[in-house]
Amino acid sequence: MVTLATLADQSRSSSFTLEAAIRRALSFPVLLGVVLFAGAFSLAKDMLLDPDTWWHIAVGQRILATHSWPWTDTYSSTVSGAPWIAYEWLGEAAMGAAASAAGLRSATVLSVGLAGILVLLIYWYSALKCGNSKAAFVASASLIPVLGPFFTLRPQLFGAIFLVLTLIVLERFRQGQDRALWFLPPIFLLWVNTHGSFVVGLLILGVTWLCGQFQFSSGGLFAERWTKRQSVELLLASLISMLVLPITPYGTQLAAYPLNMALRQPLNVRNIAEWLPLRTDVIFGEYFVALVLLFFLVVLVGRPRFRVHDVMLAAFGAVMACVHVRFLLIFAIFFSPLWAMVFARWVPAYEAERDHPVVNSLLIAVMAAGIVFFFPSRHDLDLQVEAKYPRIAVEYLASHPMHGTLFNEYGWGGYLISSGRPEEKVFIDGRADLYEYGGVLGDYMSIVRLAPGALRLFDKYGVETCLIRRDSALATALSAIPGWRRVYDDPLAAIYVRKATP
Repeated sequence: MVTLATLADQSRSSSFTLEAAIRRALSFPVLLGVVLFAGAFSLAKDMLLDPDTWWHIAVGQRILATHSWPWTDTYSSTVSGAPWIAYEWLGEAAMGAAASAAGLRSATVLSVGLAGILVLLIYWYSALKCGNSKAAFVASASLIPVLGPFFTLRPQLFGAIFLVLTLIVLERFRQGQDRALWFLPPIFLLWVNTHGSFVVGLLILGVTWLCGQFQFSSGGLFAERWTKRQSVELLLASLISMLVLPITPYGTQLAAYPLNMALRQPLNVRNIAEWLPLRTDVIFGEYFVALVLLFFLVVLVGRPRFRVHDVMLAAFGAVMACVHVRFLLIFAIFFSPLWAMVFARWVPAYEAERDHPVVNSLLIAVMAAGIVFFFPSRHDLDLQVEAKYPRIAVEYLASHPMHGTLFNEYGWGGYLISSGRPEEKVFIDGRADLYEYGGVLGDYMSIVRLAPGALRLFDKYGVETCLIRRDSALATALSAIPGWRRVYDDPLAAIYVRKATP
């Protein structure tokens, strides 16, 4: 029989539990997380409009509207009907749903949210590795400038989030949370349908398992052997994670796509900006070099100790970032725990008994209000669009129908697809794989670089209209050719049409 004393004890226990939960929610580590989210917001709010964002949204909206997945191209005039699959369909569907809700504003909410979640997960992962939330905060905050260029609304943000989740699961498993390991198969099932970076996840599983087969300590490196049970469980979870990879609308084609990317798209890899080597004459390239050099200097002076698999992953990320700039994102994720462990040697650990929840709550409220206040308005987003994309020129095309094939800038193809004018199919857009397989990417490069005989390629494709940058070399050439005339221009774009032949 329940007595009044028992009920009173339960009430006090419930009250203490609630109070403890509130104190944790308003703790200093949570405040640091909110600061990181605000830092990600300050960059992500202006990074939405990547050229690929537009066609990803259009594909996602098409999937949601038709409840089917594309198998051939329907957006271009140059490779129309060619085989093509939406190899990032799940991320595109999420982007399409966000854009359908309230246009660019809701898409910005998704973009900012994903960027903030990514930074918070890096913070959590770094704190798990070093055991010091303050050190994890310093490390994560110093990496935001490296992460910032990737805060665009593209499926790769989803891929980065799955990457950090995989690392967190493995670290929780290493710390004794055996059940955490079984989150891996669902993560990989979502990941393969969202972005091709799942292959990096497979690399992580392999390196983590392999390094757990040895026990040694040498200088600043050490490895701890998995128990037999841990080794078998990790191997089994990895095997199941690989077995779920063919569970996609396209069967095994999504799992095979990264291999196609590596072997069958040399023009894409050699010419598209994100696949080029990291340049040190740009701000984030200089920052990367400074970060790596500072890390090596600190290691030489402080002699910290790291796990072998953490160093291997960070080294892989650094090398790949130098080879392809888009891997700078993966470097930042792999580098974060090492950087946090360096700071943990000097930054004092968090002490809960010295916390001030009331002050924390006020600061959290101020930052939340600041995010709401500085969130871009519809007018702000429209101005961003006009500054980067030919919105007014597209309106001109809508009221002045052109004949023949439309030639367009590579970076504007996605915007043209998203503009809702299917009768004016694009010459090219950000789906470089499709256009390389069809031979269009090479022809496009010849045209914009004014290679010998390049303009004769217009006859090959029946090009009668060009929508290009006003200050481009091609615009200068067309202005000097008697067979072409400029019918429209603004500070950003120009439209040229071929003169009628007598």
